[in-house]
Amino acid sequence: MMQRFLFAFLAVLMVTPAAANTKAAVFPFDFHDAQQDGEMFPQNDPEDMRRLQLVADELKSLMQKDGRYQVVDLSSRAKEIEAASPFYKCDGCEAPIAKDAGADIAVTGYVDKLSSASLNLQIIVRDTATGKLTKTMSAAISGNTDDMWLRGVRYLWKNRFNAEAKEK
Repeated sequence: MMQRFLFAFLAVLMVTPAAANTKAAVFPFDFHDAQQDGEMFPQNDPEDMRRLQLVADELKSLMQKDGRYQVVDLSSRAKEIEAASPFYKCDGCEAPIAKDAGADIAVTGYVDKLSSASLNLQIIVRDTATGKLTKTMSAAISGNTDDMWLRGVRYLWKNRFNAEAKEK
């Protein structure tokens, strides 16, 4: 009897991690620089564009390391992504792209640069089956450096994205 229980318990342990993996499509983050508003030909700072990729990559890395998420490769959907973006304006158009890529959730991000010293980082999560928002979070960033942008995404990951995991 005890052996059967132990075997069943071990079988559940072996199956649970794979079953608990949520497939996540993390899209390129969108960017708005309020300092460029009104410009006929806005020119985004290349450092801001690099940092935008930096925080998106950091979020993917944090998700992979967590073990509860499997980040889906979206490289084959580059044309669809380019046509649909910016995602903060399309009201959920990322969900079908993510669903077609095999993801359970679609994750988008947005950085609003108000000034060189004041930015806002947002992360939005949608269920790909329904297209409904499941999580929205925002962090103020005071400073336009790699460290500050990374601190913002790490804060959101730790304190907002996984808030329900802490409660369990």
